[in-house]
Amino acid sequence: MVRVAKEDKDRIRIWSDSPADTEELGVILGGILQPRDLFFLSGELGSGKTLLVRGITAGLYSEELATSPTFALVHRYAGELPLYHLDLYRLSSPEEIEPLALEELLEEEAAMVIEWGEPAKEALPASYMQVEFFRGEDENQRVISFLPYGERYRMINHLLLIKLITLLP
Repeated sequence: MVRVAKEDKDRIRIWSDSPADTEELGVILGGILQPRDLFFLSGELGSGKTLLVRGITAGLYSEELATSPTFALVHRYAGELPLYHLDLYRLSSPEEIEPLALEELLEEEAAMVIEWGEPAKEALPASYMQVEFFRGEDENQRVISFLPYGERYRMINHLLLIKLITLLP
Protein backbone atom coordinates (compact mmCIF):
# COMPACT_ATOMS: atom_id res chain seq x y z
CA MET A 1 0.00 0.00 0.00
CA VAL A 2 1.30 3.44 -0.92
CA ARG A 3 0.16 6.67 0.76
CA VAL A 4 0.96 10.13 -0.54
CA ALA A 5 0.86 13.65 0.87
CA LYS A 6 1.68 17.03 -0.59
CA GLU A 7 3.95 18.63 1.97
CA ASP A 8 4.07 22.17 0.68
CA LYS A 9 3.95 23.98 -2.63
CA ASP A 10 6.58 21.69 -4.16
CA ARG A 11 7.48 18.65 -2.06
CA ILE A 12 5.51 15.42 -2.02
CA ARG A 13 6.04 12.62 0.46
CA ILE A 14 5.19 8.99 -0.27
CA TRP A 15 4.92 6.14 2.22
CA SER A 16 5.87 2.78 0.73
CA ASP A 17 4.97 -0.22 2.89
CA SER A 18 7.06 -2.81 1.05
CA PRO A 19 9.89 -3.25 -1.44
CA ALA A 20 7.24 -4.13 -4.05
CA ASP A 21 5.52 -0.77 -3.41
CA THR A 22 8.82 1.07 -3.87
CA GLU A 23 9.44 -0.76 -7.13
CA GLU A 24 5.88 0.00 -8.32
CA LEU A 25 6.46 3.68 -7.54
CA GLY A 26 9.47 3.48 -9.85
CA VAL A 27 7.35 1.92 -12.62
CA ILE A 28 4.96 4.87 -12.40
CA LEU A 29 7.87 7.32 -12.41
CA GLY A 30 9.42 5.58 -15.42
CA GLY A 31 6.26 6.35 -17.38
CA ILE A 32 6.74 10.07 -16.69
CA LEU A 33 10.44 10.50 -17.47
CA GLN A 34 11.70 12.40 -20.49
CA PRO A 35 15.15 12.83 -22.03
CA ARG A 36 17.61 14.73 -19.84
CA ASP A 37 15.59 14.32 -16.65
CA LEU A 38 17.98 14.18 -13.71
CA PHE A 39 17.26 12.59 -10.34
CA PHE A 40 19.50 12.52 -7.27
CA LEU A 41 18.69 9.76 -4.78
CA SER A 42 19.86 9.94 -1.18
CA GLY A 43 19.29 7.76 1.86
CA GLU A 44 21.13 5.26 3.96
CA LEU A 45 22.34 1.94 2.58
CA GLY A 46 19.46 -0.47 2.00
CA SER A 47 16.79 2.23 2.02
CA GLY A 48 15.36 1.34 -1.41
CA LYS A 49 17.18 3.57 -3.89
CA THR A 50 18.12 0.75 -6.26
CA LEU A 51 14.63 -0.77 -5.92
CA LEU A 52 13.16 2.50 -7.16
CA VAL A 53 15.57 2.44 -10.12
CA ARG A 54 14.60 -1.17 -10.85
CA GLY A 55 11.00 0.01 -11.09
CA ILE A 56 11.97 2.95 -13.30
CA THR A 57 13.70 0.63 -15.76
CA ALA A 58 10.59 -1.58 -15.82
CA GLY A 59 8.46 1.52 -16.45
CA LEU A 60 10.74 2.36 -19.38
CA TYR A 61 10.23 -1.17 -20.75
CA SER A 62 13.86 -2.15 -20.33
CA GLU A 63 14.49 -5.89 -20.47
CA GLU A 64 17.40 -5.50 -18.05
CA LEU A 65 17.05 -5.84 -14.29
CA ALA A 66 18.58 -2.81 -12.58
CA THR A 67 21.31 -3.56 -10.08
CA SER A 68 23.46 -1.28 -7.97
CA PRO A 69 26.36 0.18 -9.97
CA THR A 70 28.49 0.76 -6.84
CA PHE A 71 31.63 -0.80 -8.32
CA ALA A 72 30.97 -0.15 -12.02
CA LEU A 73 29.85 3.42 -11.17
CA VAL A 74 27.60 3.64 -14.27
CA HIS A 75 24.99 1.31 -15.75
CA ARG A 76 23.08 2.15 -18.92
CA TYR A 77 19.71 0.52 -19.44
CA ALA A 78 18.09 0.43 -22.87
CA GLY A 79 14.34 0.92 -23.07
CA GLU A 80 11.77 3.28 -24.57
CA LEU A 81 13.99 5.94 -23.02
CA PRO A 82 17.55 4.97 -22.12
CA LEU A 83 18.45 5.42 -18.46
CA TYR A 84 21.85 6.06 -16.92
CA HIS A 85 22.08 4.80 -13.34
CA LEU A 86 25.10 5.99 -11.39
CA ASP A 87 26.24 5.23 -7.86
CA LEU A 88 28.87 7.65 -6.60
CA TYR A 89 29.09 6.20 -3.08
CA ARG A 90 32.82 5.52 -3.37
CA LEU A 91 33.64 8.97 -4.79
CA SER A 92 34.09 12.05 -2.66
CA SER A 93 35.26 14.93 -4.82
CA PRO A 94 34.35 16.64 -8.11
CA GLU A 95 37.80 15.65 -9.46
CA GLU A 96 36.88 11.96 -9.14
CA ILE A 97 33.64 12.61 -11.02
CA GLU A 98 35.25 14.32 -14.02
CA PRO A 99 36.28 11.12 -15.92
CA LEU A 100 32.62 10.01 -15.96
CA ALA A 101 31.77 12.88 -18.37
CA LEU A 102 28.36 13.40 -16.78
CA GLU A 103 27.60 16.53 -18.80
CA GLU A 104 28.07 14.56 -22.03
CA LEU A 105 25.79 11.79 -20.76
CA LEU A 106 23.12 14.38 -19.99
CA GLU A 107 23.24 15.65 -23.56
CA GLU A 108 22.06 12.26 -24.80
CA GLU A 109 18.40 11.38 -25.30
CA ALA A 110 18.39 9.60 -21.94
CA ALA A 111 17.36 10.18 -18.34
CA MET A 112 19.81 9.95 -15.44
CA VAL A 113 19.46 8.75 -11.85
CA ILE A 114 22.38 9.25 -9.48
CA GLU A 115 22.67 7.59 -6.09
CA TRP A 116 24.95 9.34 -3.59
CA GLY A 117 25.28 12.23 -6.04
CA GLU A 118 26.50 15.05 -3.79
CA PRO A 119 29.98 15.20 -5.39
CA ALA A 120 28.37 15.63 -8.84
CA LYS A 121 25.93 18.44 -8.07
CA GLU A 122 28.42 21.21 -8.86
CA ALA A 123 29.10 19.78 -12.32
CA LEU A 124 25.46 19.29 -13.31
CA PRO A 125 22.46 21.54 -14.01
CA ALA A 126 20.74 23.31 -11.12
CA SER A 127 17.41 21.85 -12.27
CA TYR A 128 16.78 18.31 -10.95
CA MET A 129 14.69 16.18 -8.60
CA GLN A 130 16.04 15.35 -5.16
CA VAL A 131 14.59 12.07 -3.85
CA GLU A 132 15.26 11.26 -0.21
CA PHE A 133 14.65 7.86 1.39
CA PHE A 134 13.93 7.43 5.10
CA ARG A 135 13.12 4.33 7.10
CA GLY A 136 9.51 4.22 8.26
CA GLU A 137 7.67 2.79 11.22
CA ASP A 138 8.60 -0.82 10.50
CA GLU A 139 11.51 -2.52 8.76
CA ASN A 140 9.86 -2.56 5.31
CA GLN A 141 8.24 0.87 5.30
CA ARG A 142 10.01 3.73 3.57
CA VAL A 143 9.12 7.39 3.45
CA ILE A 144 10.22 8.80 0.10
CA SER A 145 10.35 12.56 -0.37
CA PHE A 146 10.40 14.20 -3.82
CA LEU A 147 11.76 17.76 -3.77
CA PRO A 148 11.84 19.45 -7.21
CA TYR A 149 14.40 22.03 -8.27
CA GLY A 150 13.04 23.62 -11.44
CA GLU A 151 9.75 23.81 -13.31
CA ARG A 152 10.14 20.47 -15.13
CA TYR A 153 10.50 18.71 -11.79
CA ARG A 154 7.52 20.49 -10.26
CA MET A 155 5.56 19.14 -13.24
CA ILE A 156 6.89 15.63 -12.59
CA ASN A 157 5.67 15.89 -8.99
CA HIS A 158 2.27 17.06 -10.21
CA LEU A 159 2.00 14.15 -12.67
CA LEU A 160 3.24 11.65 -10.08
CA LEU A 161 0.70 12.91 -7.55
CA ILE A 162 -2.15 12.59 -10.06
CA LYS A 163 -1.10 9.07 -11.08
CA LEU A 164 -0.78 7.91 -7.48
CA ILE A 165 -4.12 9.39 -6.43
CA THR A 166 -5.91 7.70 -9.33
CA LEU A 167 -4.30 4.34 -8.47
CA LEU A 168 -4.96 4.44 -4.72
CA PRO A 169 -8.07 2.69 -3.40
